[in-house]
Amino acid sequence: MRIAYVIPAYPPVASQPFVVNEMVEVQDAGHTLFLLPLYRRREELRHGTFERLRPAQVFPPALLGARTLAAALATLVTRPLRVLRTLASLHRAAGTNLWAHARVLAVTPKALAAVRWLMAARIERIHAHFATQTADCAAIAGVVSGIPFSFTAHAYDIYSRAPRVRNDTLAWKLRHAAQAFGVSEFGVRRMRAELPAAEHARVQTAYVGIPLHLFQPAPPPPRADALRLLCVARFAETKGLDTLIDACGLLRDRGVPVTLRLYGDGPLRAALAAQVVRLGLEPLVVIARPVPQEEVARQMQTCHAVVMPCRQDRTGNMDGIPTVFMEAMATGRPVVSCPVSGVPELVRDGETGLLVPPDDPAALADAVASLARNDELRLRLGRHARALVERQHDQRRNTRRLLELMAAASPEGAPTAERATAFGSA
Repeated sequence: MRIAYVIPAYPPVASQPFVVNEMVEVQDAGHTLFLLPLYRRREELRHGTFERLRPAQVFPPALLGARTLAAALATLVTRPLRVLRTLASLHRAAGTNLWAHARVLAVTPKALAAVRWLMAARIERIHAHFATQTADCAAIAGVVSGIPFSFTAHAYDIYSRAPRVRNDTLAWKLRHAAQAFGVSEFGVRRMRAELPAAEHARVQTAYVGIPLHLFQPAPPPPRADALRLLCVARFAETKGLDTLIDACGLLRDRGVPVTLRLYGDGPLRAALAAQVVRLGLEPLVVIARPVPQEEVARQMQTCHAVVMPCRQDRTGNMDGIPTVFMEAMATGRPVVSCPVSGVPELVRDGETGLLVPPDDPAALADAVASLARNDELRLRLGRHARALVERQHDQRRNTRRLLELMAAASPEGAPTAERATAFGSA
């Protein structure tokens, strides 16, 4: 199969290694991979997996440019009715949300240009990661060209109610897509609610996978001193990192020795650093910069547990299932988090980790203290955690299943030699 992935940026965003991992597995499974990024970006941090990515072609990564505008105009001239009908119905779906209209307008030239590029490359499936602008682009290109398109929804792209990112065109995209996938059963239920019951089967769960060869089970370090906690996250409200730092303060006050290494970056970095200073936790809590996936794997082996008390933020946004939880559990480390979104599908309370209410530093401290007191509990949770990740989050197995689901979908929209030649039809 010749598959074009619509992705946010090229080079791929470092905080989304799961996208690159999946694309590498697609090419390793023998499929021909094309990339259609929305933006060009300078990415200083790259995971080792990126070096294995060998797409047959990367279409122009700039959102706008002379080549893009020329190709878009050619599509409009040769398929005016299909273009106008598609854009009109998509803008009707955006309703009164000016941000949604702006997002559609921003990707329209690239999507129309992609029609010509994708048909010339004889693409059989367009697939987008994230259900917002990337899926908008894939949807326009797919509907206008007749190439089946699909998308994988993750978190903010279906949960957030903030007007700037709220996905008011989600139902339209679900109705027109060949398939849609969610990274959790929770997310799938959210998307199926937008469709009639008879069409629910087109929305399937596609769990994110991780490279199990990289995240290998390893014995935890000896407990000679403090319990070593690790968190790798974007410094955003949904991660609950302020609750985690407050819990570290409570543990210190209770005489439970712990340390925390917090890797990442984001809008809350300054506030979190100030919180550490205010609570006098500088010797115990270290806030470090983002690190590549390979270093995350090494850090997993030096910790005893991974803690991230996820929450739903004020806009309704929340995580899907954090990839770092899969990486921790693959290493045999228990995870402490909160029953938010799809988290309980992986972190099963008392089986593969511990769950506490969000925004509750005392409950979080209690859970960490129980791990500090009970080595046997930590080891048991870690063993069960590894077993579940092997069954549920093996990236090779999950990508093969995704490809099987795509292949099983109706091929009626797939391009043929005749259709590619007859591109000029309206």
